[in-house]
Amino acid sequence: MENFLGRQLWSIYEDLKRGNRIGFLTDDEFQKYFLGFISYKYLSEKLETYINNELKAEGLDFEEAYGLKAFKKSLREKSIEDIGYFLSPSLLYRNIVSSKNYGNIIIEELDKAFTEISDSSVGRESQEDFQNLFEGVDLYASQLGKTIDDKNRVVFNILDALGSVNFDLDKESRNNTLLSKSILENRKFNRNDYSNSRKNEGRLRSRRMNSITADFKDLNSLVDEKMEHNLKSNYALEADMLDHALDEYSLSEDSHHKDESYEKYIDDLIGNSFEYLLSEFSLNSSYSSDYYTPNEVSTLIAKLISSQKSKLESVYDPCCGSASLLLEINKELDCDFICGQELNASFYNIARENMILHNIHYKDFDIKQGDTLEQPQHLDYTFDAVVSQIPFNSRWTADRSFLDDVRFMQYNILPPHSKADYAFIQHMLYQLNNDGIMIVVAPHGVLFRAASEGKIRRMIVKKFNYLDAVIGLPANMFYSTNNPACMMIFKKNRDIYDDVLFIDASKGFDRTKLINYLQEEDISKIVSTYKYREEIEGYSHRASLYDIERNDFNLNIPRYVDTYENEEEVIDSDELVSRHKYVSEEIKKVTKEIEETYKELNISNDLFR
Repeated sequence: MENFLGRQLWSIYEDLKRGNRIGFLTDDEFQKYFLGFISYKYLSEKLETYINNELKAEGLDFEEAYGLKAFKKSLREKSIEDIGYFLSPSLLYRNIVSSKNYGNIIIEELDKAFTEISDSSVGRESQEDFQNLFEGVDLYASQLGKTIDDKNRVVFNILDALGSVNFDLDKESRNNTLLSKSILENRKFNRNDYSNSRKNEGRLRSRRMNSITADFKDLNSLVDEKMEHNLKSNYALEADMLDHALDEYSLSEDSHHKDESYEKYIDDLIGNSFEYLLSEFSLNSSYSSDYYTPNEVSTLIAKLISSQKSKLESVYDPCCGSASLLLEINKELDCDFICGQELNASFYNIARENMILHNIHYKDFDIKQGDTLEQPQHLDYTFDAVVSQIPFNSRWTADRSFLDDVRFMQYNILPPHSKADYAFIQHMLYQLNNDGIMIVVAPHGVLFRAASEGKIRRMIVKKFNYLDAVIGLPANMFYSTNNPACMMIFKKNRDIYDDVLFIDASKGFDRTKLINYLQEEDISKIVSTYKYREEIEGYSHRASLYDIERNDFNLNIPRYVDTYENEEEVIDSDELVSRHKYVSEEIKKVTKEIEETYKELNISNDLFR
């Protein structure tokens, strides 16, 4: 139901492509423009809605007040303080689109709008979240067309097509769009205070305002006639479902919870539409797939955390990609502070856009760009939850200087430069609170690879006793690889006698044409098994640290969970082919690593001639 807006956006995206209205843009390039323009439209309409509501008592609208000297400066200052940015009325989305009728060059006006959003935050607390937000959207790129007129036409095509999209922001008192300055002062978050209180696990933090009320006179008309008019006929069913949901909502007896529920519903509606697009892009693009965690994987991680924690003050992802995983956890537990870091510049911007379209206040998230291992941006923080789908088979420098780095020095050994998996795990463990929970999605090799990785794994399990559970996932679940992956769950507050739970969830999935995915019942079974640490024959087993040591700290799941199947059972040919492919690829990787090692040691070997 909540993805009807996402399906509308996807339909617009497909129609633009089919109609040859996007110049020479490739799919990957067009995705950046499309997401950027959606974000701009949302920010434009959010600002106008906010200011118009602030001016109701004056009997003025944004454009009227901005023309008056008494209001012009104060409107800008208050907007930047309350919502983090500002746009002049002439640079609002609707005015830029309509300016084409007056002969204006759209790309020049839009460039001014992007610049004003960015520049208005400079020197303010919101700078990190809005500056250069649209730098990946080059309005003068040759891919848009050969001439200015060609580029102008393509940009107008996209903006005009998005005109039918209604974010339904024109309701009074929408979340932080109507926060008064006094309310903001009460909830202001000082990042320096947070950083300096690292050693104090019970640090003082400002709390998110969850009780902002609204005054809706007719809750049965929350979806107005304009929205119904704008939706295409093929979205009629979803619109009916939305009406039904809001009718049920309007029957709520408690007006406070009713208003809060509506705000959350609309936030989820808009945010989920953005997530829907990211999911579709990942299914159809090898580039996007590296930076998006499938929704059911994010859901599983969020529910595993909520099975252990009733609330979270903070959550962190060192390889956050589009930030979909962080937002799913926030949806499940309503976190006070969300942090992430992303190396790729395009997805760094998409992650910030994703936060904005989920209506996360700029003071409640901190997404930074950079190489997490080489240039970590959050080392002064620790977090209640640390999560990540780390980049599979990524490399790092493994420079000897890292042995003096606080994240690695206690191990006195570094992971190999050809495999950065344990470097990310060590980094994440360093940033985990003493009573926190950490979940990492990684390739199966982290469970059994030897050499330096084996030594690090031994220390994590035996010396520090951080490993709490290992979950085997189905093959072909991720957009970027067909190989199976695993989840490793870590806690720092484990008792010396606590066991390690192994779960083999590799056979619990459904299949689409492209990938395997966890069903709701599969997720529920995994979460329940972990929460109650159940032992289920052929599915889960609690292993003592002694058992693990007897296996030389090899964590390969079949060593602990007996998954033997009777030979009379039907063999799954697809699964057999998938496993064969996985083993073949692993053999190639190991062979290549051995060959590189021989070359580094200057040893000749006939096998590699």
